[in-house]
Amino acid sequence: MSDVSVLSHEYKTTSEVSSTINRAIITLKKELLRLPGGEGVTAEQFDASCQALAEILEALAFHLTPRSDVAPEVPLTRQLPAALVARVRGDHPGDLVYYLEDLRRLAHCLRERPRDLARGDLLLLDKLAAAADAETSSIFRRLMRI
Repeated sequence: MSDVSVLSHEYKTTSEVSSTINRAIITLKKELLRLPGGEGVTAEQFDASCQALAEILEALAFHLTPRSDVAPEVPLTRQLPAALVARVRGDHPGDLVYYLEDLRRLAHCLRERPRDLARGDLLLLDKLAAAADAETSSIFRRLMRI
């Protein structure tokens, strides 16, 4: 496979994850923060956004967890680009253990009681979206240099 093909595939998968994260966060914020357009968010859209974000957070926590600490029976419903995982890992070199706890707690909250999300939870989601956007942009710039 050529460099262009590899980067093109990497860009496609990373941009899809980034887009999913961003759309889901927008839906959550419209509903939870009573933003304009929130009245048009259906319960199904809200639930689907919460589930998508929970899956992404669970997958991210799985990939960030040291292999010796990973339970073999953990079902993984969503794959994430390795470059995104590496970027997030690089953003949390000294606090990875606490970050993993936050990811797992937030994923559980999104699944069980999403209306209880705090502003800090939304900030954590925003930082994840920023990392996904930055990785997508980085891959696009590399693709354009070829």
